[in-house]
Amino acid sequence: MEEAGWIRAQWGENEAGRRLRRYELAAPGKKQLETEESRWQSVTAAVNRVLRTA
Repeated sequence: MEEAGWIRAQWGENEAGRRLRRYELAAPGKKQLETEESRWQSVTAAVNRVLRTA
């Protein structure tokens, strides 16, 4: 996802001084998330229709 430009990552430290990687959703990632959410809604709606007719 980072290579696709969907997320940005930075190294940082937590309160205890341990290294950690922080991730942030980039603008292209937000757009991709919208696409995936729409696709997921379509799939779940289709499954619900099948289950109601079974």
